[in-house]
Amino acid sequence: MGIGDGNAIHKPRLKLVTDHWSLATNMRAPGYNSPHRMISYHRLLVAVLALSLLSSAHAADTWQSPSADLAKQIAALTGPGTITLAIVNRSSITNDDLPVIRHSLEHELRSAGVIVREKGADTDVRVTLSQNQQGWLWVAEVREGSETNVAMLPVSGAVTATPASSAPQIALRASLLYAQSAPILDVVILGAPNDQHMAVLDPERIRIYAQAAGSWQLAQSFDINHAQPFPRDLRGRISPAQDHLFDAYLPGVVCAATKAADSWTITMSCSDSDDPWPLLSQKAFYNPARNFFTGVLVPGFGPKLPPFYSAAEIARTGGTTFLVADVNGAVHILEGGSHKLLIGARDWGSDIAAVRSQCGSGTQVIASAAGWPVADSVRAYEVSGREATPVSAPLNFDGIITALWAAADKTSTTVVVQKPQETAYEAYNVSVVCNR
Repeated sequence: MGIGDGNAIHKPRLKLVTDHWSLATNMRAPGYNSPHRMISYHRLLVAVLALSLLSSAHAADTWQSPSADLAKQIAALTGPGTITLAIVNRSSITNDDLPVIRHSLEHELRSAGVIVREKGADTDVRVTLSQNQQGWLWVAEVREGSETNVAMLPVSGAVTATPASSAPQIALRASLLYAQSAPILDVVILGAPNDQHMAVLDPERIRIYAQAAGSWQLAQSFDINHAQPFPRDLRGRISPAQDHLFDAYLPGVVCAATKAADSWTITMSCSDSDDPWPLLSQKAFYNPARNFFTGVLVPGFGPKLPPFYSAAEIARTGGTTFLVADVNGAVHILEGGSHKLLIGARDWGSDIAAVRSQCGSGTQVIASAAGWPVADSVRAYEVSGREATPVSAPLNFDGIITALWAAADKTSTTVVVQKPQETAYEAYNVSVVCNR
């Protein structure tokens, strides 16, 4: 039914039928001949039915207005036609109210020319009932083909019903790190806060910048020598190393950077290599002729993985959960020696990364949007079981996201954006902020 708890709609009716059956059984029992008792039970049954009707009418009145408002927003995105409708409850709204909300939404959508079907519809709509410290927040994700649009509706009335321990609202914050005309593959900040340097990786060189007078000044530049031509859609990654400053990985090439003991003088050596790239707690082999990982991990999890574009890692009580975004657009979740498809990730793009924060569950997955929009975006999600739920509004960029890597401390991500209209690339640091 797509409401989260499929049994919720049956529970009140089942109880009324049970009480009515018990009453009839008692009336047939030996010695049950008292007219007074029969009248009392009859009045009790009438009272229970009346209270049930009053409760249903009150619930319908409560949710009619927000259902109408959200239905208008959904209809404006879909236009007249058919949709599938899934409702997920992540709020303090009781499950008994979900059928009422669904009925109200379907009624208002029908009035706007939008018909709800079980399957085979033109558009898929997923409504998440969530909340923050300001009230309830209803989020409708409307997917038609590869395009996904989002409608959000604040609903008043949840503040007094929200437990004191409810999760704070989450937002994403972007800070510009660097911009240049050449493609940027990755950017990392090096050193202590009072002595920071920055490494910028592009297809032909690695540049080291020092911070001076509030801006980044070029300190050193190193050419990248490679015997084989790079693929057209080039990717690269800078990863901290244990016994030297960092390694830079490109298809078929690894460069090692070593820092002098008493200064920021850096030496760089590059060589052809098919070594796997560091990827969280694993290492993953990269296809040097393409732009994705082969699916072979070291040390690996056991099950065979499909070729994938990016991965995220979530620490849980029972162990580590691994997410991979495969080359066909699906997201897999690996835990307990097996992998399955992640629910709620159908609008994710090919770039994902996990970050730690003080918000919500403590770990959020940052995912780019699906499709190829003129202006791209990232969004924060939390993963519970096998299901992903959006916990922030999209963070929009004026361009296309070409790279998204988790920072070394895992508390932020590096997002690279290509701005075609200006033929420029920008690298941002994106972090999670708790709106307390």
